[in-house]
Amino acid sequence: MFTGLTRFIERHHGLHRVSLAVWRLCPPRMAGFLKGMLARNWLVGAVAVMIDENHSPPDVLLVEHSYRPRGAWGLPGGSLESAPGDPTRPGSEPLPDDVIEYALRREVMEELGMGIIVDGLLRIDAIPFVVEEPGPYRLDFFFRCSPDIGFSALREGIDSGRIKPNSPEITQMRFVPLTDLGKYDVFSTDERFLKQDLPRLEPALATRPPA
Repeated sequence: MFTGLTRFIERHHGLHRVSLAVWRLCPPRMAGFLKGMLARNWLVGAVAVMIDENHSPPDVLLVEHSYRPRGAWGLPGGSLESAPGDPTRPGSEPLPDDVIEYALRREVMEELGMGIIVDGLLRIDAIPFVVEEPGPYRLDFFFRCSPDIGFSALREGIDSGRIKPNSPEITQMRFVPLTDLGKYDVFSTDERFLKQDLPRLEPALATRPPA
């Protein structure tokens, strides 16, 4: 409702100018409250794309989420928690320069009990609707990552049971060939990234022949 009202005002320039003039008269606290009501709500996520290219076809690390009845399998990661501080009060607490990468490393450590190296940003995906979790708009940051212990050690640890999920949110983790994604109930946003975006961003992963 409020988003539709905002769009209506923006399309009518005269009404828009009057609204901006009124906005300037609002006390800062009231302006912040109104902006929170009128603006869209966004859920910001950080996602780890860990692909072992030593296998042919390459394998991607997927995790199974215990709380999802649909799209249970997906890439590791999570939603960003609020930054330290109070948005209604001034503050000077410094934040890390790589705040999203920091949040991703923290999420993976909390859920999987393992450290990762963030190799680079692959894609930022703005998603208005998610089939499995309708709700706020999503802004997902997909990062190419690697385990800090190396892929071979991680694979051996998973196979032996020595490395296992560290949170009740994750049931299991598994290396899955990119060619076998259709055998899993993969979360729709992750599936679209792996099947459509990743081959475009890294063509070698799409064209590599099987062993």
